[in-house]
Amino acid sequence: MQIKENSTVYDAIVVGSGAGGGMATKVLADAGLKVAVVEAGPFFDPADPEQKTQLRWPYESPRRGAGTVRPFGDFDAAYGGWEIEGEPYTHKDGTKFDWFRSHMLGGRTNHWGRISLRFGPDDFKHKSIDGHGDDWPISYDDVKPYYDKVDKMIGVFGTNEGLRNDPDGFFLPPPKPRLHELFYIKGAKKSGVPVYPSRMSMLTKRINNDRGVCF
Repeated sequence: MQIKENSTVYDAIVVGSGAGGGMATKVLADAGLKVAVVEAGPFFDPADPEQKTQLRWPYESPRRGAGTVRPFGDFDAAYGGWEIEGEPYTHKDGTKFDWFRSHMLGGRTNHWGRISLRFGPDDFKHKSIDGHGDDWPISYDDVKPYYDKVDKMIGVFGTNEGLRNDPDGFFLPPPKPRLHELFYIKGAKKSGVPVYPSRMSMLTKRINNDRGVCF
């Protein structure tokens, strides 16, 4: 005799746990929905000694960093690559555009460079400026409240400079310039070229009471 229990019923299923899927999951869950997230790959745990590669020397790898499976060698923390068997991926005729895919919990957010820029007013209306493509049906002002919300939630460092098409945000203090940066800042000033800190999602101070400073 086989007893079948009722399966869990979810209000929503999100396919993929990357930037889009992760944010959709948070918004739906915060609204009280029961959400299931399905992901094609496993969880990469940087605290696992077998997976902890980013803070090692090449001589600590049996193959001096060369990989047998991962595209970027032993020090690649991805489950994925440029070409994945069974992936329904095609190139447009006469073009070659490779897209790195991470089949793992968190998707390509595991390898996101943290640059956190906003589209400016011109970026939404470029057809009106140069005649190419199409204007967005929305404007920067429509999206600004969401940019503001994300800045405060994830933590972005930078400086408000009042640049028209590089809109200001809610920034944490930027880290101090490193030695080579001090050299090119000095040279840029002599040439009259302004230098601004990057706008990056790295925590230079504790935010939201539970997230500490990046190291």
